Amino acid sequence: MKLINPDIAFDNFYDKKKHSIAKNFAAIISIVFLILCFLFWGDKTEIYIYYILAAIMMVFCFTFTLFSKNYKIVYYIISIGGSLLIIGASNFGSHAIHYATFMWSLLVILLAFFGANVILGKLLTLIHIVNISIFVIFFLPENIEYLQQVNLTYNVGNVIELSSLIFLTAYIINQFVVFSERANEILKHANSELSQKNKENIILVKEIHHRVKNNLQIVISLLRLQKTELKSEEAKRHFNEAINRIMVMSLIHKKLYQEAEMAHIDIKPYLTDLSKDIIHISNMGASIKFNINSEIERVGLKTIVPLGLLINELLSNSIKHAFQKEGLINISILEGDDDNFKLVYADNGNWVEPPKDYSGFGLGLIQTLTEQLEGSFTRNKSEYTFTIKNLDN
Repeated sequence: MKLINPDIAFDNFYDKKKHSIAKNFAAIISIVFLILCFLFWGDKTEIYIYYILAAIMMVFCFTFTLFSKNYKIVYYIISIGGSLLIIGASNFGSHAIHYATFMWSLLVILLAFFGANVILGKLLTLIHIVNISIFVIFFLPENIEYLQQVNLTYNVGNVIELSSLIFLTAYIINQFVVFSERANEILKHANSELSQKNKENIILVKEIHHRVKNNLQIVISLLRLQKTELKSEEAKRHFNEAINRIMVMSLIHKKLYQEAEMAHIDIKPYLTDLSKDIIHISNMGASIKFNINSEIERVGLKTIVPLGLLINELLSNSIKHAFQKEGLINISILEGDDDNFKLVYADNGNWVEPPKDYSGFGLGLIQTLTEQLEGSFTRNKSEYTFTIKNLDN
């Protein structure tokens, strides 16, 4: 049994199936041509030579598939060698029955496309069209005269050849269908596995964002505890600024944990929550309201991080320098050209000069964040107009 069906392992269904088809095809054709050689034993016509050559070729192909995984060689041999034999038989074997010859042409073309190479299949298609044309123009009249003289042996041989051709053509077409059905099954299975993996990855990434948010909240809590021990108002102010900047990052991870799609964040809800938190933490008794309008619904992570930090600095500056008892802040995000959009920030406060010891770090950070967003800004009293790039596009 090992000789007939050796233990040849394949990595996938397609290689295993193509090897099996090559072996079965070679076995059937070997039997057919050995029968034809026996049937026409002693025949003096040149077609007998082609039967012998075909039988030898197919026996070799069958034997090769028993001991080798390299099935492509068999497909190349059958396609190219078979084409040469067909061309020879049709053009140099006018004293023969050629009903089956052109069905052989179709079969070797199918095998070339199926198991060898698409380019080879196209080339053989062209060659066989030319061969059929030559036969019809130059050899058909002589062949018709010969067909009127054939005996029963030739008719029996023709029946055997045509029957095997019909069977093999149906077999190859059936394997195309099997391949297609198998491909659909594999695709469905792969999609199912991919969907499951995506769900697992989403849960994992959400958990990561949740833990990062919790860790940042711990850092914020530690900074707040540390702030209570400080006596210097200047130091407390710097701690508040640091807490706000960390809070910007924490809120991003919180939003990502809550979002169904973690690659983008809904910009208006994010800026609304951010503004509420910053005003709640940073204001010094003033009643501050805000309006947020956005023509852009969602932005990605590359853009939202520096944008959130930028809004934080603008809000902090307004709270510190513009408002005494009450105030209103307007934030508008407008669509721009190409990948750019505009951020218009304005408040109705009366700005006071910062203290002499104020380092101006916030304004410098605004400039740095704007550059990070590949943009620029102009300022007119208490209104900033930023032209910045959506980095995620």
